[in-house]
Amino acid sequence: MVRATGKRQWRRQTKGGMQPRRGGARFMLLAALLCPGMATNVLAQHRAYNVPASVPAAEVPQREAERRQLFQQVLDNPADLEAGFAYAVLSTRLGDYEAAIATYERMLIERPGTPRLQLELAALYFRLGAYPRARQLFEKVQALPETPDAVQRRIRGYMAVIDGEQKREGGFSGRVSLGARVESNANGAPDRHAISLNGLDFELSPDSRAAGDASSQFGLQLRYRLPLSAQGDVLDTRLATASNRYRDLHGLDSDVAELQVGPEISLSRWGMRNGRVAIAALLGQTWLDDARYMHAAGLALGFRRPVGREAAIAANLDWRDERYTPAPAMASARGYSGDRYRASFTYSRQLDDDWQLLLSPGVERREAAVDANSHWEPRFNTAVNYRFPALLGSRSQPWLLAVSAQLARRRNDAPLRAVDRQASQRGNDLVLQAMQTIPLRRGTDLQVYAGYRRVSSNYDLRDYRNRFAGVSLVQAF
Repeated sequence: MVRATGKRQWRRQTKGGMQPRRGGARFMLLAALLCPGMATNVLAQHRAYNVPASVPAAEVPQREAERRQLFQQVLDNPADLEAGFAYAVLSTRLGDYEAAIATYERMLIERPGTPRLQLELAALYFRLGAYPRARQLFEKVQALPETPDAVQRRIRGYMAVIDGEQKREGGFSGRVSLGARVESNANGAPDRHAISLNGLDFELSPDSRAAGDASSQFGLQLRYRLPLSAQGDVLDTRLATASNRYRDLHGLDSDVAELQVGPEISLSRWGMRNGRVAIAALLGQTWLDDARYMHAAGLALGFRRPVGREAAIAANLDWRDERYTPAPAMASARGYSGDRYRASFTYSRQLDDDWQLLLSPGVERREAAVDANSHWEPRFNTAVNYRFPALLGSRSQPWLLAVSAQLARRRNDAPLRAVDRQASQRGNDLVLQAMQTIPLRRGTDLQVYAGYRRVSSNYDLRDYRNRFAGVSLVQAF
């Protein structure tokens, strides 16, 4: 190997040279804001209750016989609350919600203001989608000073789902966030002084090495859902924007905007209860250092449905035609222009009232104008969310801790000859993150997070580490 360290310098931003990474962690953050399926942490969902009964078919005759016996006990002694409860619970398990509701309503007339009756009745109305009546009953139980904290958390979970379902039915909603972030390697550059290019060692100039920095982030998401039919079809319009401003590395300042418009169709009419499919056209624009950098157009397809009471599945597929229009100093970025395809599948399961697991495999394919920039990238995301009582304020909303990991494996189609004439780039990308969400009031959250990113590659220029931490104030409306 010919040693050239100290005699030759490689500037990653030399005109006509290699395309700089320009803050890979930053673009990952912006992609998470604009593409929820790519986000490395997800707010906890709650159980899906409005689903068919889960009693195995072989057990139905026996359970029906038990239910008839309980019904006879209720007829013989209407004041027997335990028999009434048992009958209503078994009716619920067998999917006869109307019988269960009638029983609870009768018992509530005899014992007005009984919290246990109000809670169970509210849960049944929730399962049937009668949200106004369910909310009314939940609020009565929630207002009682003797209601245990565990029940309060359960009710807040129901109420959050009710609010979300009402927004999905139609109307305007949004989310705005303002935050700050510190990074050990904001520019996604090698954290070393020298690199190897085609067997020769080159010293990196100071502006091409890893540099820590602090930045501010602003994000805005707006959504309007227009009902199209009585079956629950809507026209979904979404606008997502994100902006980053760095304290020192101003060349990394960026802005992203993406608009998606298309129908979301209920599949219940074809027997797939609570299943939905969405089709959307999309337009996007990215600015780098206050100059137009890339624009995109494409299509997105999404599918989601609950699986039993405890789980849900979602699948997403999108295609984007991306066209890079960089400043002359970054002309090589045009070689990234081309088609990008992404596919992902997400499985979420509620382990109990406070724990949730998410698993999401996916793959990305880029077909760029320059073969060295084309690649395959399979990836796998996993997250565990834990909801627990607030550490401050006995009646405050529960806090949420989300721990997530993402592992991706990239292999480019052809060598980048300026780096290696024989081997194409290949490597791994690992991201670990923990986020603590602290509700401040209804719709307002404080989020504190920290994480680590390790990009390993056979190309020295694409091999680096980054540690980051940040805080965001999020307002949903």
